[in-house]
Amino acid sequence: MAATKVCGNCNIKHASAELSGPQHLCKECRRTLPNQKCSFCQIDFYVIGEINKSKPACKKCSEYYNKFGDPKACDWCKTPSAFKGSKCFQCKSAEEKYGKPSRCEGCKKNAYFDKGLEAKKKVDNKALCLLCTLKYKKELHRSGKFKRSSAEIVNSKSSAKSKKVKESNDASSSAHRACKNKITTKEAEVQVDLCGHGTMDDKSGQDKDNSMEAILLTTQLKEEIAQLKRQLDTRDRDLIEKAKNLNEKKTEMWELEKKLQKKLTDQGHEHMKRIEGMEQIIREVKNHNATLSKKLKSITPSRKSVTPAIATSLLMDTEETDST
Repeated sequence: MAATKVCGNCNIKHASAELSGPQHLCKECRRTLPNQKCSFCQIDFYVIGEINKSKPACKKCSEYYNKFGDPKACDWCKTPSAFKGSKCFQCKSAEEKYGKPSRCEGCKKNAYFDKGLEAKKKVDNKALCLLCTLKYKKELHRSGKFKRSSAEIVNSKSSAKSKKVKESNDASSSAHRACKNKITTKEAEVQVDLCGHGTMDDKSGQDKDNSMEAILLTTQLKEEIAQLKRQLDTRDRDLIEKAKNLNEKKTEMWELEKKLQKKLTDQGHEHMKRIEGMEQIIREVKNHNATLSKKLKSITPSRKSVTPAIATSLLMDTEETDST
């Protein structure tokens, strides 16, 4: 009998193979619960209950944050999840199991731990760290490789139902052997024929169930693909609108810068004109002063005998003479 575990959200028992992730969630809960990226370890997790909207954190990071406070950047993966020491709990655990890490082919950080050939086969033999591995698997899932996993689900369901049919066939055959001792050979043959027809009907019904489940899964996958396409179209329209707004802002900034440059240039020319006018006035004043001093020297015979009052009267007489 297969081992069972309780789902971390609905608390219903399921087979261990049906539960996924560190939160041990069943398929229905994974579909309904919102998905969020942890702000510390950068790994996606399913939101169960209330979380801190400013710093969304998974269960483990939330416990460490409440216990140790703000973390530091990990020495290996560089994520802000080193709550205790210089390494995050994931890199520390991986280093204890697999030794020191090497360079990741995706993010180029020293965060790849060699877990063997089986782990590398799942990512096309690439040396990827934990975050790059999750990102790569998500891209494979979005690009269509998940169809293989859905086919495996159909096969597993088909095998389980075929097992049930086999058990029912064994029970019917044992009942048939019990009846064979009490009926005649002819009646036994008729009974065998009837049992054979019943088994054929069960098998055909089983095939119909399998085909219906495959059709339902295909329809569901098509709907998910269509929904993803609609989301991509919406994001593309948003990006185009943002790019358009950005170009408009750039144009406005360029025009404003052009106007400011022109204004500065005009102000510079006007300032130069004012300076030149002031220099011209200064030159004229200097020339006038030089002329007056020359006239004063030519009128007065000696500087010693001329008082300021006499010099002033002489200049006034000279100016009156020049005016006449």
